[in-house]
Amino acid sequence: MSRPAAAPVHRCAFHAGTAEAAALALTLARRALAAGWPVVAHVDDDVRRVLAAALPGPAVTFAPQRRVTEATPAELVADWARHLGRAAGRVSVLSQQPFALLPDVARWRATEHATTAALAARPVELTCLVDIAAGPPAHVAMASATHPVLWCDGTDLPNPGLEPAARWGDAGTPLAERTLDPRAAARNRSWWSSVLADAGLVGSRRDELVLVLHEAVGTAAEVAGGAAGVGVRVAREGAAVTCEVAVPAPCPALAPSVVPDDRRLLLLWLAEKVSPAVSLTLVPAGDGCRIVVRAEDPDVG
Repeated sequence: MSRPAAAPVHRCAFHAGTAEAAALALTLARRALAAGWPVVAHVDDDVRRVLAAALPGPAVTFAPQRRVTEATPAELVADWARHLGRAAGRVSVLSQQPFALLPDVARWRATEHATTAALAARPVELTCLVDIAAGPPAHVAMASATHPVLWCDGTDLPNPGLEPAARWGDAGTPLAERTLDPRAAARNRSWWSSVLADAGLVGSRRDELVLVLHEAVGTAAEVAGGAAGVGVRVAREGAAVTCEVAVPAPCPALAPSVVPDDRRLLLLWLAEKVSPAVSLTLVPAGDGCRIVVRAEDPDVG
C-alpha cells in the first residue's frame, strides 16, 4: 500500500503509450474501489474500454474528456466532490491529459496550479495521466513541474520538481499597484485610464478594459462584504496587459457561457463580454481569490 500523499492530492502519473495508460488507470481505479471510493474517469476511448471490461457494472463513472479543458478548476472539483454524497472517504478522479485540446502552455500551467488550490480541503484525489511519448515536450515539462505528488512504482512521492504557483505581484512586468476605494468610482476610472494609457492602450480598447475593471473592483468589494479597500495590480506580459483585483473572500466559479447564480457576479460576467480581446478569470488565492482581467493585443496572433 502506498503511503498517504500530502493534501491536496493532485498527482501526476507518467506513462508511455495507451497500454501503460490503461494499466495505470486500472491499478488506481481498483485501489480506490477497494477503499470504497467512487471513481470518475476523464479518459480516451481505449482506456475507457479497458476499465469498462475489467471493472464491474457502474463501478466507474465516465465523464467527457473535453470537460477538463472547458470547465474551471473550481467547477470540476465541485462536480467531482458531489459523487461522494454524504459518505466518508474520497472521490478518485482519473484525468488523461488531452494534449490535442489544451490551450497554450502558460494558461494550462496556471490551470494546474489553480486545480491544486481548488482541491485543498476537498475529498477528491486527482490523478493526471500524462503520456511522455505522445505529449509535446513543453507540455510534459509543465506537467512535471505543477503536480504536488508523483505516482512512482505504486507509491505516492512528493514532487521534488514542483514549481509553486505565481504569487500576487509575480506575473509579468509590474506597471502599477494600488488600493482603490470602491466608493470612488470616478476617481478609480480616471486612475485606470491613466495607467492603461501609459501601458499603451488607447481609444476603445482602453475604455472597454476600464469598464470591466470598474465592475471587477465593485464585485470584489461586494463579495468581501463591502470592503473599503480593494488591492489592484497592472502588469505587462508580452503584448498583453494583465490587471489583477484581489478579493479577500472565496469567489464562486464564473463560467463564460452560463449566467451566474450568484447575482453579485452578474454585472462582472456581462462586462467581460464587451470585447473579444478582453478575458476574465477567477483564480483561487489563499483564503480568497483574484479576478484576473487580461487584454490581448487584437493585432497579435
